Amino acid sequence: MTEKENALIAYDELRRTIIQPGFCTLCGACEAACPVHALKIEGDKLQHVQDCSENLEFCPICYDVCPHTEALLLEALGFVTDAPYRRESLGNYRDVVLAQALNPVLRKLSHGGGVITAVLMDSIQKKFIDSAIVSEETTSSPKLQPSISLVPDDILSAVDAGFFPSAVAKAFGKAVHEYGKTRIAFVGTPCQVLALRKLECWEHKITGSLKLVIGLMCLWSFSLKKLLENIRKNYGIKPNEIQKISLDNDYMVHLKDRVIKIPVDEARRHILKGCLTCTDYTAQLADISVGSAHPLDDWSIVIVRTKIGEEAIEEAIKSGAIQTKKLEQTPEVFTHLVEIANFKRESARKEIDKSKATGKPVPPATQRLLHPIPKELSLLSSLSVSHIMTSDVMAVSSDTTVDELLGMMAKFHHTGYPVLDEKKKLAGVVSFDDIIRIDPGKRCTTKVDGLKQKAQTIYPDDSALSAYERMIEHNTGRVLVVERQDPSKILGIVTKTDIMQTLRWPMKLK
Repeated sequence: MTEKENALIAYDELRRTIIQPGFCTLCGACEAACPVHALKIEGDKLQHVQDCSENLEFCPICYDVCPHTEALLLEALGFVTDAPYRRESLGNYRDVVLAQALNPVLRKLSHGGGVITAVLMDSIQKKFIDSAIVSEETTSSPKLQPSISLVPDDILSAVDAGFFPSAVAKAFGKAVHEYGKTRIAFVGTPCQVLALRKLECWEHKITGSLKLVIGLMCLWSFSLKKLLENIRKNYGIKPNEIQKISLDNDYMVHLKDRVIKIPVDEARRHILKGCLTCTDYTAQLADISVGSAHPLDDWSIVIVRTKIGEEAIEEAIKSGAIQTKKLEQTPEVFTHLVEIANFKRESARKEIDKSKATGKPVPPATQRLLHPIPKELSLLSSLSVSHIMTSDVMAVSSDTTVDELLGMMAKFHHTGYPVLDEKKKLAGVVSFDDIIRIDPGKRCTTKVDGLKQKAQTIYPDDSALSAYERMIEHNTGRVLVVERQDPSKILGIVTKTDIMQTLRWPMKLK
């Protein structure tokens, strides 16, 4: 192979593994990062507009910063690993609260809590940031376009989040190069947040201007053209009639005078291919993640992950821009959040398994996050369970009701608990999936004793690899660590999140 043929190896790999299989979600990170402007998003496609090998040789940046490639994934996770808590459904975090803008106009315009707009406006007024990269709806349809908001009033045009791709990473580059902004807030979906974190890992010069990253909770993004055609054909609704699209158990198409429900299975046919294998609902690498607080209409759920995110929220509270309340005050909000997060993760895993079974490609990032590579398996085999387990285990008694357990889950955010009998011995384990099927009207009288499952157990001197293999074999997110001489005595717990955290940051082992 000649030097000329080698020169485009990164872009060629990006085209082969991401673009041609249809995994690109048009975030614009590669366009923003390209030093010779060889890539450009035009319409619903990424175009290679010039031969970058004429100016550069062996440039890897377009492949590295793509959110669907495996490059820089573990490095990107470093932005949130100093958070004190971690859960599979939530990621790493410092706090989870319900929040709303105190200004009712913002809440009305945002069709929710108005938290993002309130925080951004407060941050700009205090010069904590000097601009914000957001997505705003066009006036003729629900299509989103990237927007650079420079003053608080600009943000009012971009207060609602949609379900369509928008090249906000591209807009970030524009804010730096054309507007000279140096303290920028970035608002995006999980894949857009990941792309920006990768740019930070690459130490790209534009990310020196990044101040705050706000993630939007996102189930999937749609191919706008296909979805709108489906809505027009099947429901007789024109694009300019749609005010917004929200998510409950169905997709809700909001018109001026009514709401149309579209079943998830029907809408799924129009989802971007790159979204179908994404497991991240809560934008786990953001400084702050914000999403719907269903069933509350004018509140948002806010996950605070980093010190900078914590500072932005605290300042907004001090200014009277937002108010917060504890999540456990409304347990059904947490229930809905976990349901959606679990649904996205399990749906992605099924899609991956189906693709592999039929010989179809899978985005490299997804495979990297879900399955340890050989050297990581070797690390797990060298560690004992006692190295990675959590010793302080929260358990419930057999007579705990489902309502009581949901309240505990909303407060402590664990989604699985050991069940102890009247002698405080291990009787089984109960998880979120076990109790969520119970009719809400019966949750106050239904005891977990009748819902518990057999606990998967392991001993502290077994290898961490054995714990991981036990979880995979039994399709569970946790194994209990018990005493070898008395298996009814719990010593600790190991979760899949513990396993992945160990692989990503082994230097943090206890």
